[in-house]
Amino acid sequence: MNKPIGQLIDEYARWLRGGITVAQIGDAYEITTPFLDRHNDHIQIYVRQENGHLLLTDDGYVLADLRHSGCSLESQRRQALLKSILGGFGVAQAGDEITTVAHNGDFPQRKHALIQAMLAVGDLFATAKSHVQSLFLEDVAAFLDSIQARYVPSVQFVGKSGFQHKYDFAIPKSATAPERLVRAINAPSKQAAELAIFAWTDTRAVRDDAAKMYAMLNDSEIRVVGEVADALKQYDIIPVKWSERQEYQQALAA
Repeated sequence: MNKPIGQLIDEYARWLRGGITVAQIGDAYEITTPFLDRHNDHIQIYVRQENGHLLLTDDGYVLADLRHSGCSLESQRRQALLKSILGGFGVAQAGDEITTVAHNGDFPQRKHALIQAMLAVGDLFATAKSHVQSLFLEDVAAFLDSIQARYVPSVQFVGKSGFQHKYDFAIPKSATAPERLVRAINAPSKQAAELAIFAWTDTRAVRDDAAKMYAMLNDSEIRVVGEVADALKQYDIIPVKWSERQEYQQALAA
């Protein structure tokens, strides 16, 4: 690890706060974040007071954008996967909106969860065109099944900062291998790497010292840029290109 955990979290918090702007629109507040969607537009969420709590919503942006891009969400399989993704972050679907509720001082955590859910849904469905037969998360699960890895899907851990971080799979510690946390990254990018690094660095501080993280990088459609894998390695995250996944089956199945 190049920097102490406290310094990394402080830097992340400064970057996050410095990139946020707020504007009032009617009875709601529009929050523009430094996070970018798949179009490289800044992600925006909306917050309004409702029945003594705060309602946070994407105002239907993510699901509408996917439909307009030709990604149908109507199949039973994709509906089940969407429900699983949203449930993993503790957020809900209300019509086309992705929403969550904040109360009792947990606004920062709920805001973080909503943004992560928006990114995850956009990422996992981004390449779901007619020529793509399966979604990357399903491919990773099928691979783990094929090597008889013992895993728990969709788990969350609270990091040192108090934020919750979702991992797609957790492989428990065995007699020959430590705990392994796995994230499936369908569209590897600098931003995806930064989010994974923060999540792992924050989570690692409260897990067993021997625990490991694997980032499954989908290089089926696009080449994984070297700086993405190099950045992950700098923080002890093991990058696994999908085309090279067989090289890691022993480590994941142990």
